[in-house]
Amino acid sequence: MTRTYDVTSTFVETIDADPEATEEVLASIEPMRSLVDRLMALGLDDRAIWCRTDERTYSLIWRFGPEAGHARIDWRLSVGTSGSGKPMLSLEVGGRGSDPDARVRVLRAWLLVEELSQGYAGRLARMVEDYEEEPVVAPAPRLVAVGMGL
Repeated sequence: MTRTYDVTSTFVETIDADPEATEEVLASIEPMRSLVDRLMALGLDDRAIWCRTDERTYSLIWRFGPEAGHARIDWRLSVGTSGSGKPMLSLEVGGRGSDPDARVRVLRAWLLVEELSQGYAGRLARMVEDYEEEPVVAPAPRLVAVGMGL
């Protein structure tokens, strides 16, 4: 993540899956959907915007009110190998506030953001391993609607 943040954390999970297979799994699912659902369950819907900023980076922009600033929290997923050659999944998290008051709010909430992110990184790693264990099934044929000119 190349942005400037007030606070960052990185969570690394060793996975029992091939890195290429992990990349395929992450490309075939919406990897952050479950985390978004959990955050929205906290009642952020009316004050938060969730977006995917690139292939593996997701952002939450949380506005604090009409006269207050906002916070931005970015999550970036990456797949790689450790120094010992074991596949690993990394989740980098960065947060920043738009002004001094917003920065204080981000720092106060960071423990919660870290706990949610760390737990999510573990669940995502287990999900990738579960997908790796599943037998490959050929996709079902797709139906295509065709207009018939009469």
